[in-house]
Amino acid sequence: MEEKYDATYYLENTIVHVVAPPYMTTAEKERVLREFYRHAWDIWNLLPVEERLRINAEYDKK
Repeated sequence: MEEKYDATYYLENTIVHVVAPPYMTTAEKERVLREFYRHAWDIWNLLPVEERLRINAEYDKK
């Protein structure tokens, strides 16, 4: 039977199961990151221009 968890810890009255992400090749990781960045930019571009300028100005102060 395959293990469901990569590690299990017993801390007083609490059980913590640790699950590692599935194995991914470098190419798969790069594809996921590209999709993530593309969606992030899509969300950013949905904001009105005034809101984007306000956010940029706020972070320029820091």
